Amino acid sequence: MLEKRSLNTFYQLMKLQPTQLTSFMDKINLTEHQFQYDVEKVNSFLYKVGVTPINISGDRIIIGQEVIDYWKENGAGFVANQFSFEQEERVIIFLLYTFIRHEPLSNFHFQHLFGVSKNTVSSDVKRVNNFCADFRVEVRYSRVHGYHLKGTEEDKRNLMLKAISTLKIKSYAHEKFTFIFQQQQLQNQYDNYQQVLKDFEQQYSFAFTEDRLDEFIYLLQMVHIRQQQHKRVQIYPDTVSFLENQQAFLVSTLIQRRLGYTTNREEVAFLTIQLLGICQGEVSPVRTDALFAITEQIIVNFERYACIQLLDRNKAMETLYLHFKPAYYRMLFKIPITNVLLNDIKEEHRDLFIVVKEVLKPIEQMLNIKVPEDEVGFLTLHFGGLLKMDSDSSLKLFRALIVCPNGISSSLMLENQLKSLFPQFKWTSSFSSYDFQHLADTEYDLVFSTVVLETKKPLFIIRPIMSEMEKKELIQTVEGLTLQQSYHNPTSDELIKIIRQYADIKQPELLKNALQQALFKNDYLNIGRKQPVLKDLLIEENIQFIDEIRDWKDAIKAVAEPLLLNDSITNQYVDVMIENVVTMGPYIIIGEQVAIPHARPEFGVKKLGMSLLKLSEPTYLLGEEQNKVEIFICLAAIDNQTHLKALAQLTTLLSDPEKLELLKKAEKKEDILNLVVEFSEL
Repeated sequence: MLEKRSLNTFYQLMKLQPTQLTSFMDKINLTEHQFQYDVEKVNSFLYKVGVTPINISGDRIIIGQEVIDYWKENGAGFVANQFSFEQEERVIIFLLYTFIRHEPLSNFHFQHLFGVSKNTVSSDVKRVNNFCADFRVEVRYSRVHGYHLKGTEEDKRNLMLKAISTLKIKSYAHEKFTFIFQQQQLQNQYDNYQQVLKDFEQQYSFAFTEDRLDEFIYLLQMVHIRQQQHKRVQIYPDTVSFLENQQAFLVSTLIQRRLGYTTNREEVAFLTIQLLGICQGEVSPVRTDALFAITEQIIVNFERYACIQLLDRNKAMETLYLHFKPAYYRMLFKIPITNVLLNDIKEEHRDLFIVVKEVLKPIEQMLNIKVPEDEVGFLTLHFGGLLKMDSDSSLKLFRALIVCPNGISSSLMLENQLKSLFPQFKWTSSFSSYDFQHLADTEYDLVFSTVVLETKKPLFIIRPIMSEMEKKELIQTVEGLTLQQSYHNPTSDELIKIIRQYADIKQPELLKNALQQALFKNDYLNIGRKQPVLKDLLIEENIQFIDEIRDWKDAIKAVAEPLLLNDSITNQYVDVMIENVVTMGPYIIIGEQVAIPHARPEFGVKKLGMSLLKLSEPTYLLGEEQNKVEIFICLAAIDNQTHLKALAQLTTLLSDPEKLELLKKAEKKEDILNLVVEFSEL
C-alpha cells in the first residue's frame, strides 16, 4: 500500500505526464530526495502488478504507455482502496451511489463500499438526510426497495448536482466519480461527454464555465442512467414552452440524439435548464435583452450603494452580463452551486460582500427570487474586479496569461489582482485549463494558474483570492525570477524545501504561514491603503442638525460644509455632486429618506471624509414629492476601495429598521455618534 504522499506523486505523474524532472518537482513542491523516495515506492508497486516502472534519466521523466493504460483502467479503484473515505465524502457518495443504483441496496452494500461498520452506516444515513433537507428529498429503507430516495425526480437531480459540486472539490475527485460508476458496473464516460459538449460549444458559439461544465458532465451521465431506468422528470408545461424558444433547447435535443438518449420534451427541457446555468452570456449582448436591462440596473445599484462612478460603465455591464446571465437562470430554476471560495470571500472582502448583498435586494424583489450566498460571493468577486479595472501601465515586458477554471467572476477578480501587482506585464485574458492544453508555449512567457499545469514556462500556482502576505510573496517570487529586482528574498516554499532536507515537517501549512509573517511582515510591500471604520470618518464636528432647508441644492451644500472647512474637498466637488443629481436623477437616495451625495475623486477630493446632515423637515430632490430626504450623508472618496469598510458599516446600519428609526429620531450629536460607534465594531 502506498503512503499518502507517494500516492499523490503517482497521481500527479499520471495527471500531468511530465517529461522534465526539475520543473515537475517544483510544481508539486518536493525535494529531489522526496521525489526519488516516492518514485521508488511507486515503481515497487508497479513491479508487483507486472507493469514496467517509471524511468528517471538525468532531468527526464519517462513514463511508458503501459503505466498510463494501467492507471486509466485501475486508477479510480486504486485510489479508493488506498484511502478511507472521510465522513462528508461518505455522505455524498452514499447519495450518488443510491441515485444510480440498479438493484436494492442494503446496509451490507455500504459496509462493503466504505469498509465501515453497520452502526457507522446507520449514522451516515442520518447525516445524508440532513444534507437532503433543503431539497425536499429523503433517504428511506424498505425490504422491497432497500435504501432509496423519496422525492420528485427534479428535486433528486438538483440534490445530485449539489452532491457532485461538493465532491468535485475533494482530492482525487475524478477517480472517486469513476469509483462510483465502477461499483455499479458502469464506465465513467467523462472524456466522451466532454468532447461532445465541446463540439456543440464550438458549433453554436456557446461559452461554458469550466467548473460548472465539469459538474454538468457527471450529472448528465447519471441522468442518462435514470432515463434508461424510465425515471423521468416532470416540468410545468408553461416552463417547457418558454424553454423551447431558447437556442439551448435545440442544442439539448442534439446532445441527447448524439449520445443516444431520449428527446422527450420534459427531459430536454431539464437539460436546457442546466445548459442555461453553465453558459456565459454573449460578449456583445443585444440592448433589447431583458436580462441586459437587469444587469444595467445592478450596475446602477452598485454605483449608488458603493458611492462610486465606474469610468467604463459599458465595459462593466458587458462583463457583468457574462456572469449574471447563467447566474440568473441558476437562481430562477433553483440550480444549486457550491462556491468553494465563499468563506475566503467573506473574510477577505467582507465589506464589499455586505454592499453587494444590499445591491441585490431590489433585484430579488423585482424577480421574486432569493440570491444564495454562493452567488453573492461570485458577484462580490466580480465587482471587486470591476473596481480595479482602471489601472494600467505602458511598460509591457513579459507576456503573462492566467488559467482559472472557476468561472468569469473568479477569473476577473484574479486578473485584476494580478494586473495591479504586475502592471508591467502584457496580460492575456483568462484561459480555461482545457483551452490552455491546446495553446503553443510560444504564445506566452509566464503562467499564473489556480491549478497545476504541464508547461515548460514559469508557472505560479496561486489561490483565486490571495491574502496580503501571499501577494507580497508572489511579488518577491515573480520579480526575482524575471530579474526585475536586484535582490531576491527566499520564499516560504523555497525555505520549506530546504528545511525538508534536514527535518520532518509535521504542520507544513502552519510553518508556511509563520515563514510568510517573518519574511514579509514589513510594510514596504504594502498592498493598498488602510481602510478606516465608520467612526473614523463620521466624527462629531462633521454632524449637523438643521430644522429646514427648502432647496435640495442648498441641503447638499450644507452637508458638504464640514468637509470644505477641514479641507477634504473643494467647491468644485460640491458643484459636481449637485450637477450629478440634475443630470442622472435622484440616484443618491439609497434608503428611506436617506441620500448619500458623492462624485468621482478627481472632481475635488483632497482626503477621505464623511459628513451628515439631519433635517427636521424633509427636502425634495428635484422638487419631486417621491424624492423626500431627511438625512444627507456626504461622502468624499479618494478611490474606489478605501471607503468600503466604513460604507459597509453604514449600509448595515441603514439596513436595520430599528437602528434607522433611531437615527431619524436623533436629536443631538451624541445619539448619532452612539450608533456610529456601535456599527464601527462590526
